Amino acid sequence: MKYDFIDVTRALAAFAVVVSHTQALIIDRPLASGAVHKMLSLLTSQGHTAVVVFFVISGFWITRSVDRAGAAFSFKDYMLARCTRLWLVLIPALLIGMGIDALGSGRFASALYEGTQGSLTLSFDVKDRLSVMAFLGNALFLQDIAVKALGSNGPLWTIACEFWYYVYFPLAYLAIRSRNCLGITLAVVAFFFLPSISLFFCWMMGGAVYLVAERLGADRRFHWAVPAACLAAFGATIVLLKFVSLHWIASDLLLAAIFALFMAVGMRSSFGEAKGLGLLARLGSRSSYSLYATHMPIIVFICNFITPEQRIPAGLYPWALVMLIPLVAVAFAIVFSWFTEDQTVRVKNWIATPRKAPPLWPSGA
Repeated sequence: MKYDFIDVTRALAAFAVVVSHTQALIIDRPLASGAVHKMLSLLTSQGHTAVVVFFVISGFWITRSVDRAGAAFSFKDYMLARCTRLWLVLIPALLIGMGIDALGSGRFASALYEGTQGSLTLSFDVKDRLSVMAFLGNALFLQDIAVKALGSNGPLWTIACEFWYYVYFPLAYLAIRSRNCLGITLAVVAFFFLPSISLFFCWMMGGAVYLVAERLGADRRFHWAVPAACLAAFGATIVLLKFVSLHWIASDLLLAAIFALFMAVGMRSSFGEAKGLGLLARLGSRSSYSLYATHMPIIVFICNFITPEQRIPAGLYPWALVMLIPLVAVAFAIVFSWFTEDQTVRVKNWIATPRKAPPLWPSGA
């Protein structure tokens, strides 16, 4: 079964996050009057929606990985694969981001780096979050749990959520599947300690997509109009939520459910076999994590030369910047991923390969 359309969605979601953060750093509020500005603001402020999409997709892949392993599942091998993928990107991203933030907040100090420029995306002093303890806490996936996200890189809080979901899910899933009463009890208790429990439900909707859609008969197909209608409903819901007051948890779950439905029917339709998606699909599968982990310090540094003290009223020039600046982050992420994400399998296999310990004494001694 082809999954290119899911990887394309992942690439678009990553770009949406970068655009949303850029917009928040550049476009002043209250927004200038006019329908065009309102429409552009809506389109370029879907960062949190994109995060919800990320969690649904992640839940799908992890559930698929654990379930397909069956009785041969090894928690050790599973965590080796997960940690290799996460750390191979996260550690260098933390080091690079810390360096950029130190340069920006030190050599080019401004209201933006001090958190007083007006953007809610950066409402704290970056220097206060550049400690060694913050670095170590982020490296151990404790951001927004025991420490703050490192420097300006606030989006890293979601990576902590991902890690702890990676740890929790297979243990809980295997306990339920084996009907281990002690394991189930521990899983229930541990559930209440998960970060952002509402997002875990969004994550599990992706798991439900695998458990339902993947087990449908191979001959079960949907017309392309069905996933197209789901996608239209997803977009309409985003617009509707701008006018209907709904608790953010409820809105997240609603959007996650509609997107999960789109994934489920999309895999059983021509959406899953669409041609010409290779480049975007590759960006989604091999560079989206790099883009997410590295973009914030980069766009903050760039914006510091454009909106260091206050944001700009909406207009042609600011909107152009909102779309162009993220391309710099994308270009960096693609190159960065060549040395990180692209090497995941190689590094994992190198770690997993047993090696003979050198002899304590030279032979013949």
